[in-house]
Amino acid sequence: MALSVTESVSVLLYTLDGWLSKRGFRMVMPNSENTRLHRKLQTLQRRSKTGDQAATGQAELLDRYLTSLAQIDSKRADDRVKVLVGAAVLELLKSGRPVTLPNNQALLGLMSEFLIRPAEREAVLGDSNGSDALHRCLGLVAPSS
Repeated sequence: MALSVTESVSVLLYTLDGWLSKRGFRMVMPNSENTRLHRKLQTLQRRSKTGDQAATGQAELLDRYLTSLAQIDSKRADDRVKVLVGAAVLELLKSGRPVTLPNNQALLGLMSEFLIRPAEREAVLGDSNGSDALHRCLGLVAPSS
């Protein structure tokens, strides 16, 4: 009996997951752990509203943990923006061109010209008005706020 492509992939992933878990590894999709933790937090908060003291304490701890993860992700994004902007400025200096960035639009123009990789463009430029991380680094109100 022939398996469909979907069934074949499922069998392969199941087998690979079993093989990895025997060796102490877990297959986790990106952000799936955070999604599970957010669902767990919602469940704990619902139980907390019914008066469950243990759920209240666990919800507070989990909320603090998720907040710290978000802060780490935010700092990582900010650091990435700073490195990329610094690289663009160094490239200007290396080529002997003057670095004149009189306003934020000039910076966006420089970065749009400098960045090639889509992930880096997204990290700095966002939707072409600058990403949230760029706005945080510049001390501006983020466009999504």
